[in-house]
Amino acid sequence: MVSIMTTRITKMNNLFMLLLCIFLVSIITNNSSEMFAQGTDSTQLVDIPRKEKNSSGESLALAEEFSTEAIWFGSVEDVTIATRHETKISKAPGIVTVITAEEIMHLGYRTFAEILRTVPGFEILKDGSTGVVIPAVRGITSSNKVRVMLDGHLVNSPFTGSAFGRFDDFPVENIKKIEIIRGPGSAMYGENAFTAVVNIITKDAKDIDGVRVSSGYGSFETHEENIVFGKAYGKINISGMMHYRQTDGFDGVIDSDSQTILDNSLSSFGYPAVSQAPGSVRDGRQEYDINFKVTYSDFYFEGLYINKNVSPFTGGPQHALTDESQVEDNYVFAEVGYKKQYEEKFTVKPRLYYDQFDLDNYIESLPEGTTVPFDTDGDGNFDTLNTYPDGFIGNGKVTQKIVGTEIPFDYELFDGNIITVGFEYRLINQTNIEFSSNFHPATYDVLDSVQDFSDTYPFLKEATRRIWSVYLQDTWDITDTINLTLGARHDQYSDFGGATSPRSGLTWAFMKDASLKLLYGEAFRAPNFVEMFTTNQPAIQGNEDLDPETIRTYEVGLSYKFNKYVTSGINYFNNDIKDLIVRRTLESNQNTSRYENFGDAHIQGIEMETRVDIAKGNYVFMNYTFQDPEDDDGDELPFVAKHKGNFGVNVHYWKYINTNLSAFVSGRRSRGEDDSRDDMPAYALLNLSLIGKEFFKTMEVYGTVYNLLDKDYSDPGPISIPDDLPRPGRTFFVGLSYQF
Repeated sequence: MVSIMTTRITKMNNLFMLLLCIFLVSIITNNSSEMFAQGTDSTQLVDIPRKEKNSSGESLALAEEFSTEAIWFGSVEDVTIATRHETKISKAPGIVTVITAEEIMHLGYRTFAEILRTVPGFEILKDGSTGVVIPAVRGITSSNKVRVMLDGHLVNSPFTGSAFGRFDDFPVENIKKIEIIRGPGSAMYGENAFTAVVNIITKDAKDIDGVRVSSGYGSFETHEENIVFGKAYGKINISGMMHYRQTDGFDGVIDSDSQTILDNSLSSFGYPAVSQAPGSVRDGRQEYDINFKVTYSDFYFEGLYINKNVSPFTGGPQHALTDESQVEDNYVFAEVGYKKQYEEKFTVKPRLYYDQFDLDNYIESLPEGTTVPFDTDGDGNFDTLNTYPDGFIGNGKVTQKIVGTEIPFDYELFDGNIITVGFEYRLINQTNIEFSSNFHPATYDVLDSVQDFSDTYPFLKEATRRIWSVYLQDTWDITDTINLTLGARHDQYSDFGGATSPRSGLTWAFMKDASLKLLYGEAFRAPNFVEMFTTNQPAIQGNEDLDPETIRTYEVGLSYKFNKYVTSGINYFNNDIKDLIVRRTLESNQNTSRYENFGDAHIQGIEMETRVDIAKGNYVFMNYTFQDPEDDDGDELPFVAKHKGNFGVNVHYWKYINTNLSAFVSGRRSRGEDDSRDDMPAYALLNLSLIGKEFFKTMEVYGTVYNLLDKDYSDPGPISIPDDLPRPGRTFFVGLSYQF
């Protein structure tokens, strides 16, 4: 086994070194004559007129600043996600992707999750039970390993550790840009910043300056209405969004489900088949969103409210088609803060926030008339058969409330050196737990109606989690071309202990328009409340002795701007993951599984991307990811494609018309260890977007056709659904907007 692992790692490292050598040779060959033609002083890239040079020291300082920006060729785009203060992408201590509002509009995507598919290393999958989006990032699938923020505010739920249950459909109209770290970010952000950190930055009053109203219609009876507003009134700036979306959802057919298997096993005993398969999945949803921001001088307030009702894709965790399951999710947060800079050296940004997550899961796990065999004495043999005329129903409700505060300080110790120190405290309370069912939770006896067991058999434990955090970071421009970032964060949890996350990053502009990044980081994923506090459930047990999952990542990134049109980059990453949290069947009871730390993973890969800006509004983008994910036995991790990529062309050939053609390609995906089905085949999706603007004042007409070639493809499904989870064929969305 050791020899197999050594061979694989050696092959991967050899491949990376070969690609890196080719890339460096092409840079030096194409640019050597141009570079040396500049003269020996490579930092003097801006010619300042003599009159300005002699006028004052400010002109010289300005020239030096422009010169430094020219060296770090990413000066056009600054990001805050990598260091918590503005840093040029090319010298940010992380592999960073930025997607602008203009690019989102051109692509024609309508939701936040769809946009992520264009990011190197990302793939978006559908969960087979609830229909929630699950991102696969850098070789591993998990929604709670990605930290999602809205304007810097964490929106991951303590219940599941994920934000995608409520943010997968977050609308795009009010998004100014999305900043993404591909890699660990716990050294600055703490929990869930495991494989990626995503910050959705919304538009300010100056970005909108009025009111923009939009309305649209699409496949599956999808209706969408949106109002984005923003205005400045002296020192007061007000902006926000109101959004409504309703859809019947994709109705793909599943030919066989888990109830089909159960029916077949009981048919010889005279029990009738009750499976709803062949039948359609249920993906209907309705959502209301309100986002509101106010700034006055150095103070700000931001609030968000989301109400979302979803029909679980296959009815629930048993993967059986049913017709009564419904999930209602309410989320609200409010944050107030203050930002003050003193003598251009010291900046303080305290904030206070409140979050509340309310979840109401009404789950019909198995359909009407189902008969379920039980092993009531745990000896491995079924001894009881219960028939449930109304189906197998459970209704769980829970609330998580969060109160938190954070105080970060930035201090410029000397020119080019910024020290960041921060303190954070979060109090999380899980309460208002209710549970009712049409079966007795302890004996599974059939009841004639849904009855309340909140006091005797709650499905979760009441819990309180306190988190104390402190972090320190030093970013230092050692020279005009070399930047060093060192940092660490410690998070102390009241329920499972502490986690320390260090990081280091060296960025080097080793020649004009080229930069090299050497990065190291560690991160953790805290056990969520489902994993720790689930109780009184017939199939799942929580575990309060869980340790956090941890990851250690090494990265090398190389970026180069060949000329004013072409920018490229290549990155290598190497992840070691420990203490993965999984569900394992109990030896004492084969009907029950328990959350445990079990298994490690090793993932390495290469990401390449290129953008060609032909002319204003006309560009080509492409990216490719190769990743080699393995568990600690050397077996491939399931459901993750080794090869994936994106390609797109945007054409703005007339000031009134914009056209975008984009493609996503995914390679073969392997199965789980106990799944004997063939690997899932590769597939490609082609999307076409068209925008017509300024025909009548500020009116825009837009439309997108998704899966233009009507490709038949599926997302990974459980063994009980042999043909996997069907995904939509050709669909469309058209809309109209007007700016007042």
